[in-house]
Amino acid sequence: MIEWIESLSLSASAGWLIAFVLHATVLLSAVWAIERLGLLKHPGWAEWAWRFALFGAFVSVSMELTPWDAMRAPSIDARPTAVSTPAPAAEATPVVDRDVAYGSKREDVAEVVAFDTRTAAATPTAGPAPVALPIASDALFLGLMLWLSGTVLLFVRVMCQALGLLRLRRRLVHAGVPAGVELQRTMQRLVQEMHVRAPTLRVLSGLTSPLVLPGAVLLPRWAEGLDARQQCAMLAHELAHLRRRDPLWRPLQRLALVPLFFHPLAWHAVRRLETLAETLCDAAAVERSGNGRHLAECLAECLARSADPYNTDHRGAGWALAMAERSGGIVDRVRTLLENSQMKFSTIPKRWRWTAAVCAILALIALPGVMVVSRPGVLPELLDHHRLADAVWQHALSITIRNNGDTMTIRSSAPAPGETLRATIDGDVAFNAEESDVARMGPGAVFEIEQRRGGVTRSLRMVPGKNGPVREYTVGGIARTFDAEAKAWLSTAIPDVYRVSGLQAEARAKRILARGGAAALLDEIGMLKHDFARAAYLGQFFAQAQPDQAQMTKAYALMRDIGSDFEKRRALDTALVRPRLEPEHQVALLSIAATIDSDFECAEWLIEAAGKLPVNDASAAEWSRVLRGLDSDFERRRALVAVIEDGTPRVGAAALALQSMQGMDSDFEQRSVLEAASRTGIALQDSDYLAVVEALASDFERREALVALIRSTTPDVARSQGILRSVRGMSSDFERSEVLKALASAMPHDVALIEDYRAVTRGMSDVERAQSEKALDRFYPG
Repeated sequence: MIEWIESLSLSASAGWLIAFVLHATVLLSAVWAIERLGLLKHPGWAEWAWRFALFGAFVSVSMELTPWDAMRAPSIDARPTAVSTPAPAAEATPVVDRDVAYGSKREDVAEVVAFDTRTAAATPTAGPAPVALPIASDALFLGLMLWLSGTVLLFVRVMCQALGLLRLRRRLVHAGVPAGVELQRTMQRLVQEMHVRAPTLRVLSGLTSPLVLPGAVLLPRWAEGLDARQQCAMLAHELAHLRRRDPLWRPLQRLALVPLFFHPLAWHAVRRLETLAETLCDAAAVERSGNGRHLAECLAECLARSADPYNTDHRGAGWALAMAERSGGIVDRVRTLLENSQMKFSTIPKRWRWTAAVCAILALIALPGVMVVSRPGVLPELLDHHRLADAVWQHALSITIRNNGDTMTIRSSAPAPGETLRATIDGDVAFNAEESDVARMGPGAVFEIEQRRGGVTRSLRMVPGKNGPVREYTVGGIARTFDAEAKAWLSTAIPDVYRVSGLQAEARAKRILARGGAAALLDEIGMLKHDFARAAYLGQFFAQAQPDQAQMTKAYALMRDIGSDFEKRRALDTALVRPRLEPEHQVALLSIAATIDSDFECAEWLIEAAGKLPVNDASAAEWSRVLRGLDSDFERRRALVAVIEDGTPRVGAAALALQSMQGMDSDFEQRSVLEAASRTGIALQDSDYLAVVEALASDFERREALVALIRSTTPDVARSQGILRSVRGMSSDFERSEVLKALASAMPHDVALIEDYRAVTRGMSDVERAQSEKALDRFYPG
């Protein structure tokens, strides 16, 4: 398998990281000190300050990513100067450019790096002068590797928390039951008072504490036994989280902690932000319930439940917001609620918020940048990062291209056993149009190539000289003259470098097309053994060539043979740029997409293709096959929504999407597709839509889908009858009532239809039936 590594220079990466840590330390330390001095007593101001400290470093360092040459670096006349001093025992060597990447062969050279300060002082800057830090290259590399390892570990942990949130949402869909009538009424009243969008309210067994998810509130079973004031305080607290958008802030704060995993103040900032969020939500709950005692009693119940040794659910809430997560924090909150029962905080005026924002921006601009100057380390041969990479990954094929401080390395296994190919292009190196020799070498450039084939190892090293390139050619480790045989070998080795690396694919494809047309380019693509190179050349084939039908068929066969799902999707993307794709070509592309194993890659391409490949008699079957082949309900939902919103013709695309939903397990994803279809305003087939609705296990999702259909267009008698049939299959009286009330407000005045409506209400609870019957009053004015 091929590894593609295309990175910024070591110094630039280290400079970014050091600047980021420096800025974060300054901001976090400042807020910590101000809070310790007692100047952040208002929890609203404290939360604002800690968020600024946690996220500010990302903003300030982003300003430092502006190109140095234009923003902060000295002018070209003031660039660092390399003074080369030959070692006593070495022969005189040409001056080596200081930007030569590590791994190039050097003589013993001592470098002194300095700025011409007179010219640098005259260069305009965009902010404070950057701090220049000379650091050994081995220390930079090891430090970056340690930081990257810790960052990856914490990122995996945070992603596990995200997966926990998805599992919790699945439990909400499959195991959650609607809350009682009193809780629903209290929720509706608080939603109106607090001006919050109504969330989904569900009761879930096994919880020890109420939880808030994006757009949903989960309650434990025992919450239904609380009195009215306690329920009001509990729901007001959870709605306050939604009003403050805490379900969004929590994952952002934990993701911001990932690159600062080693920083104690960053951990402290996240803990303080989560504590302050609870304090402000407690205050909102007290405002609605009238007294802190009611919320304190709810917290005490949470604490008692969490301490129950027979309770099996002790796992953390992860990204969900639990009303009571830390037992120590609960005790402090209960004490505060009992001692300060009113718990009122003044509102921060907008003008003060804007003033603070302006001051924050000025503070970020004032932070200094950091520019790391890499110098040879004490163990350059042992700890050089390119050498370490070569030692760890012993690949038979290795192509390294370095230019202007950037490095691109491609490593792979050999196409045939016993063969090796290693090449390094360092600096300005260009090959001739025939790909048989080097045509140009800039100052300080190096070209090295070593190939083993047929049991013979050949190598060539070229550097610029006064009278042309200087060549060092060996066969089996023995120096040889660069004769006709060597030239013939090089003329075959250089094309191999192109084929392995995908180097200059656009320009090379253009040359091949000019030389031999589409057939020659297809023959060249057939010789490419690596997926990323084949995808790159196929992209140029579709963009530049004028092929006939047979050549297009051959190109599709080459695309089908690509093993990497990512590269196959990339090649399919390039095929979509061709104008006026014939129906048989559309079918061919869809059939190739069906061979992509990765649901993500396949869905990504289908989303791109939805607006470019119409749904017609020729392609409908392939569209359906590739859509139903997506095992992930999430990815299938993304693709189906794209087909509904972007597909043509609109009616046919929507019908195809609804028919392709068979086999989906997630009620939430299916309902999302149905809502997208209803929002389009096009004429939907009731049979297709209601067939999906009736397959939903969740009454909540069924209700949402039916209400969306009712609101999309005014239902006629036939559609209203179909909706009533779907309602009969719902077990929740509350959800039934919601659909019936929506239907009653829109359905036509038809005696038989009204009788069917009333038949559905029979068997419902008295409260829900009364509300549903009352919705029919519009047909009987006066």
